[in-house]
Amino acid sequence: MRRTLISAVAAAAVSASLFAATPAQAAEVDITGSGSSFAYNFLTQCASEYKAKTGNNVSYTAVGSGAGRKALVAKTVDFAASDSPYGDTDSKPKHDFAYSAVIGGAITMVFNIDGVKELNLDAKVIGGIFDGSITNWNDAKIVALNPKAKMPNATITPVYRSSNSGTTQNFQEYLYENVAGIWPAANQAWAGMKTGANVSVSSDMAYKVKTTPNSIGYVDLSDVDVKVGKAAVKNSLGKFIKPTVAATSLQLAKQPMGGSGVIDINFTKKVVGGYPIAIVTYIIVPIGVGDKGKATGAFATYAAKNCGAKPFKGYAGFTGSTLNKALWFAGKGS
Repeated sequence: MRRTLISAVAAAAVSASLFAATPAQAAEVDITGSGSSFAYNFLTQCASEYKAKTGNNVSYTAVGSGAGRKALVAKTVDFAASDSPYGDTDSKPKHDFAYSAVIGGAITMVFNIDGVKELNLDAKVIGGIFDGSITNWNDAKIVALNPKAKMPNATITPVYRSSNSGTTQNFQEYLYENVAGIWPAANQAWAGMKTGANVSVSSDMAYKVKTTPNSIGYVDLSDVDVKVGKAAVKNSLGKFIKPTVAATSLQLAKQPMGGSGVIDINFTKKVVGGYPIAIVTYIIVPIGVGDKGKATGAFATYAAKNCGAKPFKGYAGFTGSTLNKALWFAGKGS
């Protein structure tokens, strides 16, 4: 659906109607949450299903993962949805909490290059574009990956996230593990070049690229809602893979979940048919806070188990042992 940057930002700042209880808990208290813009579409879609079953309300605001985690610390929300856990130096809630993985997806390299419909990229070229060492679309490194395309002699405009973002953190972690250089590990602030263009939330990225000639950006697949190019990215087996739900599910299924509930994504892992740049959203479930924690745990359980089984377009749900572990951590809020 066509959107303007202003309307997209405004929409992300409006609370979505969500719900956080099971049918057996019809008298649950209302709860509020904020955080991941990547998960916004999934959570709102899940909400419309959940309301019919429970009637229990919770509002959710897409402000970015970092802001959501800070809001949980400040006690201005009852839960946070985040694409990454708290860092070692981050302030954390004083109460106990658990990470419950509810949904995953692909970080998609979207592009707008005149006359180019298909684009192949690898980690080194992506890193070079976003650190400023590759500045033209007809650079020899890009041409070598795209022998059938006529790459123009045009300056590349990189588009990046201006606010702290779980998508940025996972994207930079992918570059850190595959390229190193300037890229930081586990950092939500953008470390690349800032001479291109920027957007504050994921939902604006695809539109910004579509309306900016010779540009490229990184965006959650679920937020690609305009006609724009999607690059195939070379995985660790040397295959160029398109960002699809199926290819992302393959990649995430091979990633282990640690004792905290966080899926330890290895961005260099060799997975046949796997798309290499993936992201996971966690609902951070408060423990030991009474009804608020129970309501959050109930919603996290429903989101992962029911909504994740048939997720909204662009998202990849969990199955098997990964799902079972995620449900166990969601239940810690009960």
